Amino acid sequence: MQRKMFILLSLTAALCLAGFSWADDMPGMGGASSSPPTTQPATPPFQAVDLHNTICPVSGDKVDSSSLVEIYGGKVYHLCCPDCHTDFEKDPAKYAAAVAANPAKYGIK
Repeated sequence: MQRKMFILLSLTAALCLAGFSWADDMPGMGGASSSPPTTQPATPPFQAVDLHNTICPVSGDKVDSSSLVEIYGGKVYHLCCPDCHTDFEKDPAKYAAAVAANPAKYGIK
């Protein structure tokens, strides 16, 4: 009985050690290889173009000092209030098309 227990504990210990050494080699598991492989090229961060619109594309009201923005199609649209933010998210293509059709109407220079 003691021999079986010894074998079982030995196997358990071996599996635990094997698991720890495997985790050390896995990215994100705290091992030395946690950084991405150097064979993959680094991608530049996404840069959206800020339209600096002063008129909300949803309501037509002034944006003033509102910090609400929505990014759609690589462009930053400034919005006047949370309700407009919600409406913009429902159909962003509609508002983006309106701004693109008449940028001056939305205070874009």
